[in-house]
Amino acid sequence: MLRMLGAWGAALTVWLLGFSIVARLAAGAAGGGEPFSDLDRIVRLDLPWMLISVSMVVVAGAVQRDRTRRVRWLASVLPVPLLAALAGLAAPAAGDSDALSAVLYVAEWAAGTAGGLTLASLVSVRREELGGYW
Repeated sequence: MLRMLGAWGAALTVWLLGFSIVARLAAGAAGGGEPFSDLDRIVRLDLPWMLISVSMVVVAGAVQRDRTRRVRWLASVLPVPLLAALAGLAAPAAGDSDALSAVLYVAEWAAGTAGGLTLASLVSVRREELGGYW
């Protein structure tokens, strides 16, 4: 249970750091009140959110190293990225966000989380004699 809480805390820390970085990047581009260009949006918002999702899963997987119990491992690495995605969807609900932005946000989260799970699975070494630790 302690490793699970530690994994959630590590993922939350990655999200907080990433959120602060993305907020600074977005504030720097939106200084004039003009909408983002497509390239600005990709570089300042979309790619960083995907990297944050990947990082949250990989860091949580590194903390919760026990890969012999797949359900416990997934319960350690997925809840915080899922909650971060839900919070991101709920945040612009009162604003002027459109459905396409919400779909794009969910797609970025899903791609980042899938990439993080893939990377965590590739990095991990599943040795039965060591209990499945990295």
